[in-house]
Amino acid sequence: MDYQFSRDFLGNPVATCELECEAFGDWLSQDIAQDTSQINLLLNIVEKLQNKQLVDYQHNGKEYHLLFDKDEVELVLNNNLIQEMSTTDDDESQELSDLHIQSGCGLADFKLLLRAWQGFVDQTV
Repeated sequence: MDYQFSRDFLGNPVATCELECEAFGDWLSQDIAQDTSQINLLLNIVEKLQNKQLVDYQHNGKEYHLLFDKDEVELVLNNNLIQEMSTTDDDESQELSDLHIQSGCGLADFKLLLRAWQGFVDQTV
């Protein structure tokens, strides 16, 4: 997975990921930001999954929901945000549900991304 980290004009960390995984960049920037306790928790979960101490795991964030298994991580927009986007018109609701609202990657790639983000955030804390 290709990614790039930078800072916005307020000095907040911003992650940008390749097109297939762009939601992970938004998730890092919005849900994780500089929360080192969340980063450490998720790295610990990844270790447990890789060591077969866990079979799966779910993590709820402000905007996104992570679904882990032994090989992959899926990132899904939280249901409450999807409901806010929904309209009363059935055709428009179907179009919204067809939107690309999830992204996935391998567990090893996710771990590398999260460690890189941790290093970037730690440089400025």
